[in-house]
Amino acid sequence: MSRGTSTAPWLAMGLMLFGITACGGASQSPAPGSAGPSAAAQPDEAVGAVTDAMLQDGHRARPSTWPTYGGDWGQTRYSPLTEIRRENVTRLRPAWIAQTGVVGSFESTPIVLGHEMYVTTPGESGVQRVIRLDSATGEVVWQVTIAGEAASEQAATEDLHLPTHFGPNRGVAVYGDRVYTGTLNGRLRALERSTGRTVFEVKTLSPRLTGAPVAVQGHIIEGLSFVDRGAVQAFDADTGALAWTWYAIPAPEDGGWWGEWIETLPGRPEISLDRDIPWEKANQARLADGWKTGGASAPMTPTVDAERGLAYVSTGGPDPTAFPPPSEPHPGDMRWTNSVCAIRIADGTTAWCYQFLPHDIWGASGPTPPIRFALERDGRVQQVVGKFTGMGNLYVLDADTGALVTRSDNYMPVEGTVGGAAGSNLIRGGVAGTIWSPGAYSVQTGLLYSVNQRIEGYFLPRDEARGKERFGNVAAVSPQTGKVIWTHKTDQPLAGGVLATAGGLVFAGRTSGWFDAYDAATGDRLWSFRTGAGCNSAPMTYQVAGRQYVALSCGGHGSLDPQGGDTVVAFALPE
Repeated sequence: MSRGTSTAPWLAMGLMLFGITACGGASQSPAPGSAGPSAAAQPDEAVGAVTDAMLQDGHRARPSTWPTYGGDWGQTRYSPLTEIRRENVTRLRPAWIAQTGVVGSFESTPIVLGHEMYVTTPGESGVQRVIRLDSATGEVVWQVTIAGEAASEQAATEDLHLPTHFGPNRGVAVYGDRVYTGTLNGRLRALERSTGRTVFEVKTLSPRLTGAPVAVQGHIIEGLSFVDRGAVQAFDADTGALAWTWYAIPAPEDGGWWGEWIETLPGRPEISLDRDIPWEKANQARLADGWKTGGASAPMTPTVDAERGLAYVSTGGPDPTAFPPPSEPHPGDMRWTNSVCAIRIADGTTAWCYQFLPHDIWGASGPTPPIRFALERDGRVQQVVGKFTGMGNLYVLDADTGALVTRSDNYMPVEGTVGGAAGSNLIRGGVAGTIWSPGAYSVQTGLLYSVNQRIEGYFLPRDEARGKERFGNVAAVSPQTGKVIWTHKTDQPLAGGVLATAGGLVFAGRTSGWFDAYDAATGDRLWSFRTGAGCNSAPMTYQVAGRQYVALSCGGHGSLDPQGGDTVVAFALPE
């Protein structure tokens, strides 16, 4: 058992209660000098209209808020708060627990504006909810129930490797006086923050949305799930009118997806991609329409750089039914699958794309969000975008051009890794790296952190037995050198996300139902708490009434954790 472990038998009993309940926790002032930059001078101030200025640096500039999915536009998931830190994290306890009444793959990251907290439930059994809670007590202020439709229910069954009716939703965006959410019906819905009343609802290209949108420069930008070519759409924040649609896979008249017939792995030219280029070119005509259904899903929250006018998007791999097993691969590089692309916010055109794995016939994809930060290297500061991948390598790219800056060693090497311990995991049909889970960048340590998973035979159809090898890890990687600083192995694959804080901590949930705190410098597990169901959301933190909270959603995972749940848990130090 880990040092500082706590157990909660009463939590399992609480999960049986019907509807939404909460246990309140009293406020506590931080110890002198323990809190980082914050709004502690006015801890109970109401948060007015949300502006671009508030979203840009987000939580780091105003710790009474967590105003966007990744904490700020750069999705650094970093907090300057230090009330909870290495020295006292073993005292961390639940301050309150809220239950949504919807049991399923609960992956929502709470959004906080002072006392306002917003979460979305998964779309399970035809029901989804958007809920506003009091962030200090967990009490419900309002909730909106959204009923499913047959077409949206069917969408999740088309990915044969996912559970039937798989329906996570990762949260909301806030902008002005509204809350914006993607629904299990494939719509973008705008709600009043004060009442939950629907302002508008517009249809997207997707039958079922799973990612949280992002707000910027009068747009609400939503990455789309279950779209054949991969797509991102932007809508007018006031009216809901469609502003633009960006497709991940370009049409032939826009350059197409054949690419340059790359034969070696980008960043590691000594690693062959084992392509049969003559066969591919001979079959171009026969398979010419593959781009129309080629995959490249872009469902996660875009990362924003308003100064550059760019939104950075991660795309997934090609359609899993289009590579062995069970079918023949598409010819060409399959652009822009397995890529980071910079999209111009003004009009939705492509500024640049970097494809880290051309011609993916393995399933080494993973559209985890990019992380934008300033990299100090070789005596200069460079704006970069970091991207954890399904190959177990971190790619760091120039934010202006997409040029490769650093490619890391393998932070999750497995048997059969191509190119040795520093190589890449190219394993047909299996997963060994980062898939959906958002990472974090610590200003304090200068490291990037990620949670990862190894699942043998992940892309096999859902009714076939997968391999026995299943585990995960938490990893810390240096973007300056590409060296893996530490890893901490877990007994089950990890599918949530990470939070880094100035208290010298990294927080991450486990599929097996534990929530953990690690030493950010060493990877030592310092504290654990058993929640009763898998914690597969990305955690977040905030300060309200002078007290720091760390919160996440725990509800299991359709394909990784059979124990379902429906709880949001907020932790704090006891009085």
